[in-house]
Amino acid sequence: MSEPELKTKVEELVSDHEVLLFMKGTPEQPRCGFSMRVVGVLDSMGVEYAALDVLPALEPLREATGEIADWRTFPQLYVKGELVGGADIVEEMAESGELAVLLGAPQPSDAGSADEQPSAKQEMQQADEYQSPPMQIEN
Repeated sequence: MSEPELKTKVEELVSDHEVLLFMKGTPEQPRCGFSMRVVGVLDSMGVEYAALDVLPALEPLREATGEIADWRTFPQLYVKGELVGGADIVEEMAESGELAVLLGAPQPSDAGSADEQPSAKQEMQQADEYQSPPMQIEN
C-alpha cells in the first residue's frame, strides 16, 4: 500500500470507529507497557473499542498518523474521529473523569464511599482535636 493509500485507510478507520486504539500488539497481548496501560484504562471503563496492531507497518503508520494528527508515537487513542493522545494523557483524563465523559462511560465511583478505607489525608482531617496539625514548610 502506498503512503497516500495508507493515509486514506487510516483516516477511514478513524472515522469508522467511535473509539480506536493504534497500539503495539493487541488488547489480549500488548507488546509495550504504554499500550498495556491504555488497554487497562479502556478495559476498566468497560467501553467497546477497536484496536489496530501497528507493529507490522510501524514506520509507514508513523508517517500516516503524523500527517493526520501530528502525533508519531504509539499508542494513540482516537475518540469520535479526534486524537485524544497517548498513555499519559489517557491516564490523566481517566483520573480526572474527563475520559469517562468523552466516552460516555460511567464515572468512577466517588472516593470515600462506605466500603472504602479512608485515605491518610482523610484520616488526618478527622484526627483528634488535640493532635497538632501537619507542619507546613515554606520556601
